[in-house]
Amino acid sequence: MLRLYGPAVNRREPFSRREMLRAGALGVTGLGLCNLLDLQSASAAPSSSFGKAKNCIVLFLSGGASHIDMYDPKPNAPEDVRGEFSLIQSKIPSVPVSEHLPLSSKLLDRGALIRSMTHTSSGHAGGGYIMFTGYKYEGNEGQANFMSREDHPHMGAALAKISPGPGPMVPFSLVPRRLDAGSGRRAGQWGGRLGGKYDPLQTNGNPNDDDFRLDHLPLVANRPPELLIRRKRLLDQVNAQVKYLEDNGLARALSTNQEKALEVMASAAVRRAVNLADEDPDVRSAYGRNLFGQSVLLGRRMLDAGARLVQATWLRKQGQKGYAWDSHWQNFESLREDLIPPFDLALHALITDLEEKGQLDETLVVVAGEFGRTPRVTLKTAGREHWPGCFSVLLFGGGIRGGQVYGESDKIGAYPASDPVSPADLTATIYHCMGVDPRTEIRDQTGRPMRLSEGAPLDAVLT
Repeated sequence: MLRLYGPAVNRREPFSRREMLRAGALGVTGLGLCNLLDLQSASAAPSSSFGKAKNCIVLFLSGGASHIDMYDPKPNAPEDVRGEFSLIQSKIPSVPVSEHLPLSSKLLDRGALIRSMTHTSSGHAGGGYIMFTGYKYEGNEGQANFMSREDHPHMGAALAKISPGPGPMVPFSLVPRRLDAGSGRRAGQWGGRLGGKYDPLQTNGNPNDDDFRLDHLPLVANRPPELLIRRKRLLDQVNAQVKYLEDNGLARALSTNQEKALEVMASAAVRRAVNLADEDPDVRSAYGRNLFGQSVLLGRRMLDAGARLVQATWLRKQGQKGYAWDSHWQNFESLREDLIPPFDLALHALITDLEEKGQLDETLVVVAGEFGRTPRVTLKTAGREHWPGCFSVLLFGGGIRGGQVYGESDKIGAYPASDPVSPADLTATIYHCMGVDPRTEIRDQTGRPMRLSEGAPLDAVLT
């Protein structure tokens, strides 16, 4: 289901918010595009990498993938560090990777492998927040399980505000949906302090369904435009009669967003993008017939329709163990059987697909999670625990110089031994490749200034 989520509904509020969203589902936040506003810094220095990427897709491995068991092996470390896997040679000379990455190991000559990512947020919600926004969560980390309009915006939301692209697809989407934690909605996955106008579109549903086309939903392009227009007329009547809605900013935002929703849904490009049922079965198989593989495929198609940034998230429910990459138990079995093979397939399909279409040079591909896993295996559970001290990230495509490793970890993969990279540096690099100066200062919905990133682009990995 295509949805946008804000804070939990206040049941004491009038009809306004919830019922208006139900009445045709056109009053959805986050569908508006915005011109360049409140920019107060100078343009970035010219370079061949600046603005090279027209769009970006983030493959987010929620739970925290084990860097040591994938892209940063430690064959000379003690057994309880190096783990069970053998190594294979990648396309970067003298850079081995896990034996369970036979496909993506062949891609590293087209990408940059960062082996020195580091931060200090060891919880899933706080770790995700700093990776999504570039900023450490400011409150008690337990509160990071709950969205707030005080959150820093996700990179996609910031891009939707200052550089939304031509459309018609909305600028920022999460496929298939955001990450939750129990009853909470993890912070940093939406527009935050920029307001609901920049919240992401969420496709919901299961893209792996054979007939996935979203035509059962009111907020998609497969409904007849006449029906959408009738629904908007109904909403206009409702708006005119509800004084509460007329007097607050939500109503004004909804009016703008309804118009944008009609534009999106009337677009043939959007209809094609969301209609996986029409995709070549061989292409769907190449990405992997599973939730993550088809989410990556759907995300790539949404970029074709004009999205600026799409995040394809590995949901925690995928895999027999049920904890995504959070491999506290049976780490090696989970990686070998549930996790690495479908990821390896999807990444390989995405990069080769973009190459064959001539789109890799203009598409930035980012592979990341909230952190890595502990260097030493917990013997009792055969698992690895949360570890933000050092982990790996992959970058491909628009603006990235391929065939290199940036930074290195120490002998057991615990901390950076050289060239540490912060999440702020990563977000700055992404903004730079997308043609946005990371030093840009924008204003939130209350007029408060904020800088996009406090980091610096990684010049060494840029073209």
